[in-house]
Amino acid sequence: MYRIRYTVVLLLLCTLALCSFAQDKSGTKSKSAETRDVDPLALDVLKAVTQPIEQAQAFSFKALVSEEQLATNGQIVTFFHTTEVTVQRPDKAHLIFKGRGKRVDFYGTNGSITMYAPDAKLYTTTPAKATIDDNLADITAKGIDMPVGPYLSSHLYELASKNLITGYVIGRVKIYDQDVHQLAFTSPDVDWQLWVIGGQSPRIVRAESVNKKLEGKPRTIVQFLDWNLSPTVSGDEFTFAKPADAQRIDMLTPNGGK
Repeated sequence: MYRIRYTVVLLLLCTLALCSFAQDKSGTKSKSAETRDVDPLALDVLKAVTQPIEQAQAFSFKALVSEEQLATNGQIVTFFHTTEVTVQRPDKAHLIFKGRGKRVDFYGTNGSITMYAPDAKLYTTTPAKATIDDNLADITAKGIDMPVGPYLSSHLYELASKNLITGYVIGRVKIYDQDVHQLAFTSPDVDWQLWVIGGQSPRIVRAESVNKKLEGKPRTIVQFLDWNLSPTVSGDEFTFAKPADAQRIDMLTPNGGK
């Protein structure tokens, strides 16, 4: 029934919605008025919440993700998944995706990527780039966008601030009784918003993006939980320990990929 935007790397990954990045915004101006109008305060706040992530040598968080997709009948439908993320720069990452009743573990380390579906006991391994940043660029080039991807980058502020048309500080609001600051940005392809907390430990609480390139302008929302910018992690966290009964399968090539 649904129009899938890309062929996923692993058969079971079709159960997950690895969709578009909150690169972002939300604007009320018409396209005819694309004069750059970015409040320096909005950029200051953006840098304050992204810089600690960029500088962290290791970090972890959990993301609750909702993504809209366009059905063949023109209706917008919403899918949900969670992602648990642990990163050790420059080249190690462990992500646990849970969505549509399935779980897939993603291990990236030592120039390889392994994806494992524990319920089906299937896995696939492929060579990878040397760093997380290079792998993110490679994934983007293949048209496979993942909502949490940019937040793994060591250039998060640059990714978020480039090509901005407008940027504003909306002000202080509440999300479920939590005091946050709301930011709103527009770019040529995406309108996006951030909700952040300041103080001694600035954090991103929520990100919401509208993809203006796609029919129906689907929305992606990421709610962040349990940020830890100095976790204690061991090397085993990033290493796939193959179960004796796990079966290897070949990787699928995304449309247009190599």
